Amino acid sequence: MSCIDALYIFDSFSVTPLLQYEWRRQSTPADILISAFNSSPTPRSSMLYIPTTTPPTLLFNITHNNLIFLTPVTSEVEPLLVLEFLHKVVDVLEDYFSSPLLPSKIENNYEVVAQLLAEMCDDGYPFTTEPNALRDLVVPPSLMGKIFGSVTGLPNTHLASSAASSSNANTLSAVPWRRSNVRHTNNELYVDIIEVVTATIAPSGRPLVARASGTIAMTSKISGVPDLLLTLSMPGKAYGQKLAGVEFPVFHPCVRLARWRERPGELSFVPPDGKFVLASYEVDLFPNPTYTTTSSKSTNLRLPVTVEVNKALGEYGNEFEVRVLINPSAVTSGSSTSSSSFRAIGSRGTNSPAFGGSSNSPVVDDVKITIPLAPGVKTLVNTKSSRGEWHHEKGTITWQVPMSGSGSAAARTATFRTGIILKAPLEENEDNEEDEEEEEADEVIDRSGGYDDGSIAPPAQPISKRRQEVEEARVQRRKAKLAAMMPRSVLISFAVKGWLASGMKVEGLQVVHGKGLGEGVKPYKGVKYLTKAGAIEVRC
Repeated sequence: MSCIDALYIFDSFSVTPLLQYEWRRQSTPADILISAFNSSPTPRSSMLYIPTTTPPTLLFNITHNNLIFLTPVTSEVEPLLVLEFLHKVVDVLEDYFSSPLLPSKIENNYEVVAQLLAEMCDDGYPFTTEPNALRDLVVPPSLMGKIFGSVTGLPNTHLASSAASSSNANTLSAVPWRRSNVRHTNNELYVDIIEVVTATIAPSGRPLVARASGTIAMTSKISGVPDLLLTLSMPGKAYGQKLAGVEFPVFHPCVRLARWRERPGELSFVPPDGKFVLASYEVDLFPNPTYTTTSSKSTNLRLPVTVEVNKALGEYGNEFEVRVLINPSAVTSGSSTSSSSFRAIGSRGTNSPAFGGSSNSPVVDDVKITIPLAPGVKTLVNTKSSRGEWHHEKGTITWQVPMSGSGSAAARTATFRTGIILKAPLEENEDNEEDEEEEEADEVIDRSGGYDDGSIAPPAQPISKRRQEVEEARVQRRKAKLAAMMPRSVLISFAVKGWLASGMKVEGLQVVHGKGLGEGVKPYKGVKYLTKAGAIEVRC
């Protein structure tokens, strides 16, 4: 069976562990582990094999906010179990000490961290990892506890723990992921659906692949133990039918899977208290007819931001131009937030629309264009940008396109144009080839009875024609080399507030029943939609 030996937390700027917690007596020393971690080449694997120890050690590692989490394992183990446990440790520590997780927070709350690790893992086996359940077992640090600790010299959690032990001894929650005796003055429910779009588009404009990875995050502040029902829908499907194109759904343990299998699109669950990820999914956008043009033969994706690339411009063919087109109609037609169902469950107030965009007019923002350059490019010349800021660093051009005033037709386009200069070796090779061509031209003149033997020179027209041919060949070779150094692809990044690329929308969120909520109490409900461009590559 799998077993975790220990956990070591390091600051990335030090080789001394901030915290060392061992579940097994014999564990690989910390100095050996951090030395193996630092000596491994980047990018590092999440699993490092150390054969020099006895027995050999498999080192699992993650990095978070300049903190290094190392877990050695010396027995047969399921890799995903250990990696998931490390991520759970990070989530629990951030839940207790707030984000960002800093080394000082761990040092100042060592007793709390030690108690959490003791509850999260029993003799090397992951046990209780839900933050809600841990709050019933380990009381979060408080200001009163720290004052008590500074006066008495006892651990700063002694006061709170002793007070909580009697009250929580017989009131542990029967629901593993929800703490007991939850009370809120204002009962609220928020649903945040975030999708990340990845796509690859051919030079012809035809999409090769297009996918959306979605996450359904919730914030639940409901008293008692509520039972919720969240209903989702996709375009082109009736209520209760299978969601179109939804693949690889992953659910929080609170979701009742039998209900989802019986009625896809319905999520029935008792939520944890606070913030949590309810589900994640993927959607294939490529075959979905909702996101193609009216022509059945067309396969153009309706993206809110597109680019056009023109290469080999200018007198010498050393310039290229990138034109950005903002298409608001791509997110307004068929928008997931334009239905009345969005308003039925409630937005976050008329002055606080979904992610900054109104429910009927999604907002395109954070547009960034990344242009990778060939290794042979030395620098840029004659660079012009119609608007926005650009930076050239380490062979990559980054262009930020502001969206202020993008409602007008003129503001929906932006142009970036620049020329390139090649590195010295390429220029030297070109000069050598040009010299060889001139020597060949002179040899042709000599063999024809030219000036060296005193004979009459050939007519000027053939000589001029030959040199013209040499010059044209030289220009063509130069343009060919410059064309080879032109950008091969452009990366698009953007965010759309109030719109989902898959077309998914929330049809309803109901409190079916629950204990301790009180009669006549109606929670405030809100929904937010956000689509981000993860890696949209346009080849050119």
